[in-house]
Amino acid sequence: MADKGKPAAKPVDKDAAQRKEIIRTIKGPVTDRLLELIPAFAAYEDPYGTILATPDLLFACLTLVKTRRDKFQEFLVDAAGNPVMDDQTPLRCDRSVDQIVGMVVRSATKAYSDKRWGSAHTPAAKIVHKPETRSILDKLGELVRGKWSEAEVPKPSATQGDKFYAAIKDHLDYDWQVPLIPYFAEIPIKLINELGRGVTTLRTPEGIAALADIGRHSMDSARKILSDDMMREMLDTQPLAAKGVAFLGKERYEFLHGAIYERIGDKFWEVCVDCDRLEAMEVQNAKDLEQMSAWLHLISGETINQIVRFLQFHQIPVFLEVALDKLGEETFKNIFGPPGNKKLIKMFCEKTSKTPLDPNDPIEDLKRRLPDVFGAYLRAPGDFEKGL
Repeated sequence: MADKGKPAAKPVDKDAAQRKEIIRTIKGPVTDRLLELIPAFAAYEDPYGTILATPDLLFACLTLVKTRRDKFQEFLVDAAGNPVMDDQTPLRCDRSVDQIVGMVVRSATKAYSDKRWGSAHTPAAKIVHKPETRSILDKLGELVRGKWSEAEVPKPSATQGDKFYAAIKDHLDYDWQVPLIPYFAEIPIKLINELGRGVTTLRTPEGIAALADIGRHSMDSARKILSDDMMREMLDTQPLAAKGVAFLGKERYEFLHGAIYERIGDKFWEVCVDCDRLEAMEVQNAKDLEQMSAWLHLISGETINQIVRFLQFHQIPVFLEVALDKLGEETFKNIFGPPGNKKLIKMFCEKTSKTPLDPNDPIEDLKRRLPDVFGAYLRAPGDFEKGL
């Protein structure tokens, strides 16, 4: 009988081998190092599994690795054994720190969903949240139950965790997403699938709750108003804009889109998040909106109204540009963004309108004088607000 020889050896899956080695290193030496730095973790029967399935603990550990990198440097080396000091250069496992963080975030989401809903082999565990976390999760649960159809509300079942993880896993890459895992878990799976990478625009629990507050009706209304391409762009960029699009209706949406979209691109969706801003924009002419288009996603409806009331057409972009430059984005948004400071908005606009300007070159003269107006506020905000 002819010798057919031994069966061919299976080809080595290098990628799978690298993943296994990464997991082995994290579960073993890296977790041991964490236990040295935070001895309290040793009280857990399974420190690695507990940390992985508990977003608050995991985020604290990821932050520790980032801030005390020296304590983990022996694991952060390249193929030649040289220290890697950034998060983008591949380590000896052919993955960068950023890529490994993405792996950990996805693994943590799977571990949390299994704990939250149970799996085919294990029942759901009782999850205890901090009071501040519990409060917004309760609110989020009420919003989902009240504003999304019953068929879309997550229900405990043997496969719910798998469905949730399958819907969100391709959009998990960043350490800042870890504390949000419990909130993502409350979003209807159908909505996660709709959002696609738009999930990554939801960077706070409040943002996720705001999306739930919008409700299915607004999302469906926006879909009827927008083209397929615009709907996809909105969901990928700022899904909270669905509320504003639904508020506008087709005719008013088309007017505002035609007036400013080409000038500001996908920042248009940030503009649509605030309905008060949209309401103020509707009563202005397209030329005035064009003049302030670069700042519309930052400013409030009150700012728009006061600017148009007090400033001349060509003064508008000068005023906003100097204000943002002199005040800085945070202070600018606190004053001129929603909800803003109505008193200061009016004072700044009024002072600008009364500033004496060189009639031969009023715009250049305004550029020279305006920094002093905002500088006076920065030097003594209280005195400025009192009109001193």
